[in-house]
Amino acid sequence: MMNPKIKDILIRAASGVVMLVVMLTAMLWSTWSFAALLVAITAGVTWEHLRLSEHCGAQPQKVMAMGIALLVVAPFALLFDSEHAITEGVSLMFGMMFVVMIAMLMVLFVELFRQRETPIQNVGATILPALQVALPIGMLALLPAIGEGYNAWRVVAFFSIIWANDVFAFLVGITLGRHRLCERISPKKSWEGFIGGIVAAMGVALLAAHLLGENMYVWAGMGILTALAAVAGDLIESMFKRAAGVKDSGAIMPGHGGWFDRFDAVLMAAPVAVIYRLMIEIL
Repeated sequence: MMNPKIKDILIRAASGVVMLVVMLTAMLWSTWSFAALLVAITAGVTWEHLRLSEHCGAQPQKVMAMGIALLVVAPFALLFDSEHAITEGVSLMFGMMFVVMIAMLMVLFVELFRQRETPIQNVGATILPALQVALPIGMLALLPAIGEGYNAWRVVAFFSIIWANDVFAFLVGITLGRHRLCERISPKKSWEGFIGGIVAAMGVALLAAHLLGENMYVWAGMGILTALAAVAGDLIESMFKRAAGVKDSGAIMPGHGGWFDRFDAVLMAAPVAVIYRLMIEIL
């Protein structure tokens, strides 16, 4: 019989390759395919986010939550190959705050007539996906335009950093992991895996800088910050799942769980990476 750890690695690898092909195709095929990818990720993660909140006792306004999240991400998705993506995107980030504010007022108004026992939790669970999911995912559309010329491969490099961090943290963790990173939230994560993931992310970031012909120091900083934010995003989702009493947020990919499981790191890493690159450009 095959060793369970080896079997788990093979399953994760096979489904990971499928996801890799799909995402690379969507990111590089056309503006519309990338826009569709951003919308699909937002919809999938938002839906699972709402289900987790239900497990925690909240009763979110699902239709409103999904509509608000898609309304936030859609304008960003259409900026993917715009020549003015940076200036328009920064304006959008501020503009979306007003959209979310108006949406919150609408959600509060609707909650008045729902007569549910947990109105505060319901409103919070309805609005949170727009801020935690849709806005970070939308910000990914700005990455290709931040740097010397427009280059869609910057998004591929960003995801590669996250994937390298995830894969090597897993591999190093199961082979050398001894000291728990955050046992209360995620018992399987170790400091050894954390360090292995950071080193791998740095390596991929430097390789990306070389292949893209860009500043290696800038990419080194992006590699570290992206990896650290990715770990934080993973732990935050683990915290939510532990509160909800579930192992996975969904089951879209064998060995990888659901949408939220697969893109939890991106939700923290995307805004960190974009803000970091914008600050570099400004300074």
